[in-house]
Amino acid sequence: MLHALGFSNTEFNPAEPGRLCRGRERWIEPWPVDGPVESIHRLVISGATFSDDSARDALRGLPHSKVEMAAVIAALFPSMTLLAFMEDGHPADIPDGAEGVEMYLGYRAGGHSEEMLMRWFKPVEGVDQMREILGEDLQEEKVRGFAVMPGDLDLEELWEHLFVLVGMSTQDSPPARYQPAALPEVLERVPAVILIHRDKHGPALGVYSREPIEMLGRLAAVCDAEDALLVPFAIPPMLARWDRALAELREVWIETRDDEFPVPPSAEPSTWEPRWKRRQRRKEDAVQRRELQADSAEGELQADSAEGTLQPDSAEGALQADSAEGEIQPDSAEGEIQPDSAEGQLQPDSAEGQLQPDSAEGQLQADSAEE
Repeated sequence: MLHALGFSNTEFNPAEPGRLCRGRERWIEPWPVDGPVESIHRLVISGATFSDDSARDALRGLPHSKVEMAAVIAALFPSMTLLAFMEDGHPADIPDGAEGVEMYLGYRAGGHSEEMLMRWFKPVEGVDQMREILGEDLQEEKVRGFAVMPGDLDLEELWEHLFVLVGMSTQDSPPARYQPAALPEVLERVPAVILIHRDKHGPALGVYSREPIEMLGRLAAVCDAEDALLVPFAIPPMLARWDRALAELREVWIETRDDEFPVPPSAEPSTWEPRWKRRQRRKEDAVQRRELQADSAEGELQADSAEGTLQPDSAEGALQADSAEGEIQPDSAEGEIQPDSAEGQLQPDSAEGQLQPDSAEGQLQADSAEE
């Protein structure tokens, strides 16, 4: 199995936060904000393990990358003091030296009875203290996130704003744990805040900041140490497809590097294709459908013409074919033509005369004013 660390670096609008991992987590509904909201930067980091570039058997989440969450945070913010904070925690998970400890009653996801919940915060320094806060099993949520602390900071004031960020969380399914509209106020006091989001099979990191974070070289270093592949994403990895990200990375790899791409191709062809190719295929399908409809309409018109039904209604007459020999009965003011036998009779009624062939030789009687 291969291990990979995926990341996306995009802008984030706190007033329109969008989705988090489907069925795993959602945002608290943001409160209305007057006027335009300034976007902030969001770096999302997750991981996966899979056997080939189809990623059909992928397990998704930062722990599946083999890269420690504490190592990733320490690489992004080296030698920085972080403020760990927790909401809706378990009383048994309160770390030594925690401050601002409060106990309250609340409901967990799917719970029918109230439970004792805890909130607290604690400054941490170094990878060892961070590992202790995170715990060995990252599936057990022992901390909500970290705030990067500047040198001169009022912890009580910061904690008030962090409480607005996490204090109105709901433990429904999926849980809503963070208020996005509170992020701008928090980021006016700290350079960055790290939230622990959920991916499909494990946690992921969301780093929110006013300024972009220097991260590409630092993430590459931690990936090299654990022999993990670094994979860029256009959108947060918990919302994206790993097979698409691997296909795009393969194209860049072939163009820029001489060594072989480390992810083997799938035995079955991938169902993913680039967006431009999907759009082109949809246009071609639409043109093909219009051509088929045009051909079908033309074929029906030709079929009706081949059968041939002609019924002219006019003042001159009507043509009706009723038998193999046929009868022609024009109704007009000039006369009537009625062939009733093989020889036929012609009887024009007019003021000038009559023409009556009654035998094989025929008789011609013409009465006219000239003769």
